Amino acid sequence: MSIADLVLSDSPRIAGEDDEHTRALAESEHEMPPIVVQRGTNRVVDGRHRVHAARLRGEHAIRAWLFDGDDESAFVLAVRLNGRHGLPLTLADRKEAAARILRTHAAWSNRAIASITGLSHKTVAALRAKAGQPGGQARIGRDGRTRPLSTASGRECARKILERDPTSSLRDVSAIAGVSPGTVRDVRDQLLRAERVIPSPRPAIGAAPGLGQETARRRRDDPGEPQEVLRVLRTDPSLRLRQSGRLLLSILAVASMDGAARERLVFDLPDHCLEPVAQLAAASVRAWQELAACLDRRRSTPLRPEYLSDPGRRATG
Repeated sequence: MSIADLVLSDSPRIAGEDDEHTRALAESEHEMPPIVVQRGTNRVVDGRHRVHAARLRGEHAIRAWLFDGDDESAFVLAVRLNGRHGLPLTLADRKEAAARILRTHAAWSNRAIASITGLSHKTVAALRAKAGQPGGQARIGRDGRTRPLSTASGRECARKILERDPTSSLRDVSAIAGVSPGTVRDVRDQLLRAERVIPSPRPAIGAAPGLGQETARRRRDDPGEPQEVLRVLRTDPSLRLRQSGRLLLSILAVASMDGAARERLVFDLPDHCLEPVAQLAAASVRAWQELAACLDRRRSTPLRPEYLSDPGRRATG
């Protein structure tokens, strides 16, 4: 984009851009990443220091990503991006940004605003109280979902659903009861603990540690979300107490990564790393597919005890 067409206004920095940081960028020999510009207004959302540095270099054009959104969405994005790279916002900048976001997005939760501004949720709560904002009945969380401030009724609804159908997935119950999947998981765990007051004498073969036979059957039939499956595996001593098991758990943590975490990883990735990481991700897909096929074969033909105890037979068999 032509630098002359750019609009430098509505910055989250109270004192404006830092001249010393601008000079350091101008003198750097590294190629600067693209700036972010709001489509239609040409207002620079992220990268004002880079624009000033380009001017100092005598350049007339600069690489840019275009952002589609209104002014308030652009401001939120500016605060989020300034917290991830470049010159950090000051504490005063972040508090002022949080106060503005509270005015324009009052329904957002304290934790959602805290994750954008780099403040603690307690600080955001104090700013909300100072602004005299009403508490309301619900808040929009970091995942974009609306949840009630009080989960008492939602927990009771989730409990009734799980009592009627213990095989219901966390996500389905969450959508019906209007609470988070984590709250549903907590309700389900409470019900499971109540079931385990009188433990079975011997757990079924293949059952998860500490779970009854019926519960283990339900887990096999409906494993639920990847995060829940991983949480159960992490309680298994046969994995936690072995080096190979701990390695497997760390690898499986990637598969249980939620969409927001993946988005943060991709957004924070430098441009020159995109291609090699994409290649490795594609290779990982093939590796996971092969691992899944091996596990299917293992389940259909269980290894015999003598097979496991004979390394030579394992290598040739």
